[in-house]
Amino acid sequence: MPVEEHPEDIVRVYSGPYVTAEIYQQILQEAGIPARVVGEELLASFGSAIPDVVELWVQRKDAEKAQAAIKLYEEQREERASRHTDFPKPKDDPLPRPPQ
Repeated sequence: MPVEEHPEDIVRVYSGPYVTAEIYQQILQEAGIPARVVGEELLASFGSAIPDVVELWVQRKDAEKAQAAIKLYEEQREERASRHTDFPKPKDDPLPRPPQ
C-alpha cells in the first residue's frame, strides 16, 4: 500500500558538508522558504568520518522551489568565479627568503 504524500511532509533537498548546508539554508530563507539543517550534532562526535551526515530539510510543498533556488545560486556562483580568473600577482614574493 503506497504511503500518501502530504505537502507538509519534510524532505531532504541537500546532504553534504556543513558549511554548504548553512549557505543553502540562508539562500532558502532569503527566498522565503523555511529550511532546517540537521545532523550537525553528529559532526561534533564523529567529525568527517561519516560523509554527508549533514542534511537540509524543507517541507515537500517547498522542495521544488528550494532546489531551483539552490541551482540558481550555484549557477551564479560559477559565473562569478569564471569572471575572476586573472587575479593580480604580487610583485614581490610575500614569503621571506633566508639570507644568502
